[in-house]
This record gives sequence, structure tokens and C-alpha cells, in this order.
Amino acid sequence: MSAGHGVVVPIRIATNQAYPPISVGHNPLAVAITPDGRTAYIVNANSHSVTPIRTTTGTALPQIRVGRSPYAIGVSPDSRTVYVANMLSGTVTPIRTATNTALKPIRTGKYPEGITITRLP
Repeated sequence: MSAGHGVVVPIRIATNQAYPPISVGHNPLAVAITPDGRTAYIVNANSHSVTPIRTTTGTALPQIRVGRSPYAIGVSPDSRTVYVANMLSGTVTPIRTATNTALKPIRTGKYPEGITITRLP
């Protein structure tokens, strides 16, 4: 990620080859990839948004508006929901991955800075 340039650069791990940069929002801070590997979700702190990217094509989809200063992101084990911690809003925004739409924010208190999602037995 290149925060000052609003891009992410995919890298093929097997060869360390960089692919062309993909434009996202302002100040990309964090990334989460769905367990099936099909979609990467990029947190754009200064755009108050998340950019989904189709990993097979490197195509950025339309940005999804979330709360102020999104800071961290996590994907549910079933890939159905992405959760975004919005530091200056004091919320977590769930995103439905099937439609890439933001759902009603969840109030958390001041400055949520992280997300951890586990699978229960």
C-alpha cells in the first residue's frame, strides 16, 4: 500500500513480482482478504471508505462508505461479512460482501483501533 498515492500494489509471492498499482481511496491503511481469496478489502482512512478488489482480475470495485477514519478491518470466517473499525466515529461498520453494501454501524465507544474475528467451535 502507498498511503500518499492512494494505491495498492499486488505482489506475486512466488516470484516477488509487482503488478501494476490499483487505485483505491486516500490513505489506504489496512487490508483483509476473504477466506476464499476472491476479494481484498482495503481501508481508506481519509476517504472514510473501503475499496473491494477482485483478486483474480486486480479490478477495484466502487468504494463503500463507512464511518470516519476507518482504521482496521476483518472478514468473518464464512466470508459473508466484513467489519470495519471507524476510529473517529466510535463505530464498527459491517459490510455485506454479497452486495458490498454497508449495514447499520455498531456503536463501540471511543476510538476502536482493531478487529479480531474468530470461529467458535
